[in-house]
Amino acid sequence: MAEIREAPKRDWRRGWAGPLVVFVLLVLGTLWWLGVFHSAQVLEETGGARTYIFHTFQGTYRQMVKARGKLSAQLPADMRGHTEMTMMENETGSGGDAMVHARIGYLVDSGEATPPGWSRGEWPAQRVARVEVSANAAIASWKAYSALSDWGKARGMPLHYPLFEMLGPGNRYVLLMPLVKSPASS
Repeated sequence: MAEIREAPKRDWRRGWAGPLVVFVLLVLGTLWWLGVFHSAQVLEETGGARTYIFHTFQGTYRQMVKARGKLSAQLPADMRGHTEMTMMENETGSGGDAMVHARIGYLVDSGEATPPGWSRGEWPAQRVARVEVSANAAIASWKAYSALSDWGKARGMPLHYPLFEMLGPGNRYVLLMPLVKSPASS
């Protein structure tokens, strides 16, 4: 009669290193893909004039992010590839519940027609602090504002509004702050 053999019992302490290494590599790969390891650089430059179309927004930062995501559907199909922009006019509070007053929309060429229901604005050519980061928009925003704040503190210059954000193409994020505190013209 054939002898019945029992399968050896596995010791839970053996074989954990491989899955742990795979898990750590997956986490690090995801963080790299999101841009967590990319640094933000702040440069002083003379920024060019930019033309944009926008909708005015007032509410919390979280609501603004949702509203910005819904704008593309309101845009004519031939304009959907344009770079997204946000001009933060003022902000009270901090974090996702901060109350913001902003213009959200898209950069356009100066000769392009303004679609019905949209307003048109100009960001003037001026000396700016420019921050550029290549990362997911949420992470890039956090890194850019932090870098700009640190840069300003080192120069005795607080953040002031308006702040101009450009998102895209891809994971490109640019934040502009005028070096001279003056309102941007409409």
